Amino acid sequence: MIKKLLFILCIGLSLSLSAQVETITIDWSFNSIPGASGDANSSRTIEVGDTVQWNWYANGSHNVVSSSGSSESFSSGATTSNQGINFFHKFTKEGSNPYVCQPHSNTMFGTITVVADGTLGVTTFEDALSSINIYPNPASSTLNIDFAKKSGDLKLEVFDVLGRQVYDIVLSDNESSINVTNLISGVYLVRVSDDNTTQTKRFIKK
Repeated sequence: MIKKLLFILCIGLSLSLSAQVETITIDWSFNSIPGASGDANSSRTIEVGDTVQWNWYANGSHNVVSSSGSSESFSSGATTSNQGINFFHKFTKEGSNPYVCQPHSNTMFGTITVVADGTLGVTTFEDALSSINIYPNPASSTLNIDFAKKSGDLKLEVFDVLGRQVYDIVLSDNESSINVTNLISGVYLVRVSDDNTTQTKRFIKK
């Protein structure tokens, strides 16, 4: 009986852990762009069910609107200069979600990449690689990869939807970029790995 109860408890615990969701805050003002420091980094990778909230933290009147081609449509509506959390959106399906501040689309933009629930829950990844950002997404000519690593080189591979490798390079710097001009328009996976761990991101070639 005790073994049965322990078994049920373990199942319940594993289900509750797998169902955990997060709320991610993005500081939203001028120069909130991919790769910016801290919460002003406007490109994030999240899991299905996570919520992103945008925090107006400085001067200016802004909004948040999904761009054409986004997997989900979302909009904060008219611009506002009120400081604080003015908009949030819960993402419910996998895909790439580019977005902008309409009045300031050149200095305020980003992409929310949504992956399957549980994809980012591998703690060993955090031991070797920190957050990796790829932008712009979608990309037409150059795809930038920003990452941090503790030591050693990282291998970057790009695969098409059929699993065929279309790009392979060793990254030795903390920032790098690849030329995707010759890739056919569509969805691709970028895999970055070291000797022990791997992380995969999705991007769209325009």
